[in-house]
Amino acid sequence: MTITQDGQAVEPTVQPSAGSLPEFDWADLKLGDAATHVVPEFVARRYLAFPARADGRRLTVVMSDPGDYYAIRSIEARCRMEVVPAYGKEMDILNAIDVHYSSSMPDAVVDAIDEKYAVVEEQRDELAAIRDIPLVFDQLGVDEDDDADSPVVRAIDTLIAQAAKARATDIHIEPMEQALRVRFRIDGLLQEVVKLPPASHSALVSRLKIMAGMDIAERRRPQDGHFGVRVGNDSLDVRAATTDTVHGEMIVLRILNKSLKLFSLNDLGLLTDTSSRLKKMLAAPYGIVLVAGPTGAGKTTTLYAALNELDHAALNILTIEDPVEYRFPGVNSMQINDKAGLNFATLLRATLRLDPDVILVGEIRDAETARIAIQAALTGHLVLSSVHANDAVRAITRVIDLGVEPFLLSSALLGVVSQRMVRRIDTHCKVDYHPTAEELAALELTEENMPEKFMTGEGCYFCSFTGYYGRTGLYEVLTATDAFKTLITHSQEPEALRKQAVEDGFASIRVDGTSKVVEGITTPSEVMRSVYSL
Repeated sequence: MTITQDGQAVEPTVQPSAGSLPEFDWADLKLGDAATHVVPEFVARRYLAFPARADGRRLTVVMSDPGDYYAIRSIEARCRMEVVPAYGKEMDILNAIDVHYSSSMPDAVVDAIDEKYAVVEEQRDELAAIRDIPLVFDQLGVDEDDDADSPVVRAIDTLIAQAAKARATDIHIEPMEQALRVRFRIDGLLQEVVKLPPASHSALVSRLKIMAGMDIAERRRPQDGHFGVRVGNDSLDVRAATTDTVHGEMIVLRILNKSLKLFSLNDLGLLTDTSSRLKKMLAAPYGIVLVAGPTGAGKTTTLYAALNELDHAALNILTIEDPVEYRFPGVNSMQINDKAGLNFATLLRATLRLDPDVILVGEIRDAETARIAIQAALTGHLVLSSVHANDAVRAITRVIDLGVEPFLLSSALLGVVSQRMVRRIDTHCKVDYHPTAEELAALELTEENMPEKFMTGEGCYFCSFTGYYGRTGLYEVLTATDAFKTLITHSQEPEALRKQAVEDGFASIRVDGTSKVVEGITTPSEVMRSVYSL
C-alpha cells in the first residue's frame, strides 16, 4: 500500500510484465536522448533501469523487469516524474548504463580543475623557459595535503573508472599547446574523451608517478611503473609509462582487468581448421610453438588460451612474464625484474632445473632467450612463446636473425600462429552494406564464396556511433611439416617458405579475414586496415 501526498491510501497497481511489452528498440536511441541527468547512476544500477528519454513529466525507463512496482515507485519518488516502463534485456541495459554514464568526465570534476588551476595558467608560459628546475611545476600543481577530495585525485579516479566501464585498454594523457588531451583506446582505436587546462598537467602526472612508484623529480628520462586499483567489483592492474615531449611529459596507462575470465581457444574466433591445427600442436609432448604479431595484436591472450587447453593437474606448467598479467590456478608464474638481474634468459635457465613439462616465455626478444628456449624444446619440454613479426613466415626468419641456427629451429619447431585484432560489427545497429570495388578486390572474393550481402554497423548509442563493439582475432596457423623443416634448414627465403607452407595447406590471415567478412562478423575496411600488407 502507498500513501500519496494528500494522505490517501492507494493499492499497488499491476505493472506490465516482460512478456506483455515489446522489447525496447535501442537503435532508436540517439545521442542526447537519454535522461541520465534525471536518474543518478547508482539508482540505475540498483534497479537495473535505464532512463531512455524524458517527455515532459513522463520518463521512459527500460527495465529487465518492468513489473517491479517498488523499483518504479522509487524512481518516480526520486525524479518526480511518471515512469513509463519498457522491457529490455539485462545485458543491453547494463551496456547502456556503462556507455552513457561513462561518456564524459563529470562536469563537476572538470569545473573544479578549471577553478583550481585558472590562477596559475598565466604563470605557465612564464615558467616554460626554466623547465630545468624540477620543483617549480610541482609547487604550482601538487598539494602537500592531496586527499580524496582533491580535484586531481577525483579526476584520476574518474578517468580510470570510466576507462574500465568503456572497455578501454589504454589511457593517453598528452600535453598539447593549448590543452591537456585525454584519450581512451577502445577496440584498438583512440577516442578523445576530455580536454583539461594545461596548468593541471603537472599535478596529474606527478600524482600518477607517485601512485606508480616513479621519481617525480625526473622529467627528462622515460620511466615506467604500475599500481593496482579497484573499480566496483573489478580488480585492475595499471601499468604507467612516461616520456618527455616538446609540450611536457605525456603518460600512458595500460589497464588490465584481472577480474575478467580467461579465454579458451573456442572464445578467440578461430576457424575450425586453424583451431584443430593449433590444438594438435599443443598435444605434442615437446617442441616450441610461436605466436607472432605486432604490439597489441592479442598474442598474450592467445598464449593464455593455449595454457587453458592443457591439463594443469597432471603437468608442471611454468610461466615467465613481464609483467604477470593473470594468475592461473595450478600454474607457477615468475615475474621479470631487470633491476635484480632477473631477465627472460636468466629465469628460463632456472626453470629447466624445476622439472617443467610446459614453459611459457612471455616474449623472445634477444639471442640468449631464443637459444635457451630452443634448447628447452629439444630436451623434452613444450615451450610457448611470442615474437614480434608481421606474419608466420617472418616469425621464423626473425628467430634465425636473432642467432638461432636454422637446423636447431627446424628440429624444435611445431608451428607458428600469426594474428591481428579487428573490430566486430555492433549487433544493435547491423545493416546491409554494399562494398566498393577496391574492398572486393582486396578480399580476393570469388563467385564460390561471394556472400549474398555484406554487413556493417550503422552506428548507435551502444557503440558510441562507431558501428563497432568489441574485437575478434584474425589468425593464420603454420604447421611445421617435414618438408617445411627441411626447407628451413637449407633455405630461409620467405617466399620459398611461404610457397611450401601453402602446399602443406596453410591459409593466410587474409583468408581468415575474408571468412569473417562473409559471416558478417566484421567489415572489409577493418580487414584492409589490419592485414593490407600481407
